[in-house]
Amino acid sequence: MFIPESDSAIDVIREAERTVINAKWHWCEARALEQLAAQPGLACSPLFPGHPVIQVVAYDGQLLGRVRRHTADGVTRWITVHADTAHELGARRSMRAAARTLARAAGKPHHRVIVHAGIGD
Repeated sequence: MFIPESDSAIDVIREAERTVINAKWHWCEARALEQLAAQPGLACSPLFPGHPVIQVVAYDGQLLGRVRRHTADGVTRWITVHADTAHELGARRSMRAAARTLARAAGKPHHRVIVHAGIGD
C-alpha cells in the first residue's frame, strides 16, 4: 500500500539533512583548525581531507575564514569568505592570494602562506 508523504514530513526530513550537513561542516572545520593550531603565521588546510576545493585559513591557529575554488567560463578564481560574517571579500587568482586577502582584512602579516596536506594552487 502506498502512503503519500505529507509536506510536513518532507520538511522535517530536509531540516534533518541540513542539520547533519551543518554538523559535518563544523566538525571538519574544527579538525582542520586542530591541524593549523601549532602552525605559526598564515596557513591553510583543506576543509575536507583530500579535497582542496575549500581551504580553512588561520593565522596563529585562529580561524580567519575559508577560500574556495570556483571555475566559470574556463577561468579559476579563489573566493575569500570571512569567518565571522560569511561575507565574500572577493576573488583572487590563487589560493595563497585569497588567504593573504583574509589576513589583510584581519590586520595580520601576510607575506608567507603555509599550505598543509600538499595542496597547491
